[in-house]
Amino acid sequence: MTSIPMRVGPTRPKDAALALLALPLLGGVLPFVVFFLVACLGSGPGHGDDGDGLMWAFLGIGMLAAPVVALAVGLVVAFRTRRSGYRFLPVTAALSPFLLPVVFSSGVLWR
Repeated sequence: MTSIPMRVGPTRPKDAALALLALPLLGGVLPFVVFFLVACLGSGPGHGDDGDGLMWAFLGIGMLAAPVVALAVGLVVAFRTRRSGYRFLPVTAALSPFLLPVVFSSGVLWR
């Protein structure tokens, strides 16, 4: 009798743990790191505050690049983990760029 090949996916505790880990990493740490790196490019050697507005341009680019990178990485993680059999991690990865700004802007933490 032939056996039917079966695909074994990750366990639920592992999936939930990775989802809880991915939420602050993809939603908070990654956008901050991208913004910080782009802003640091504008304040490197020879880029002092001489009034030409170059630093403001790098800050603006950093503010635009951070959410775009977070959204792109979140979608890539969501698609790749969904194909690997995860259930919670793709949902968390897709929502993480939106959840942290919603929580901060809603005022829930300051009530």
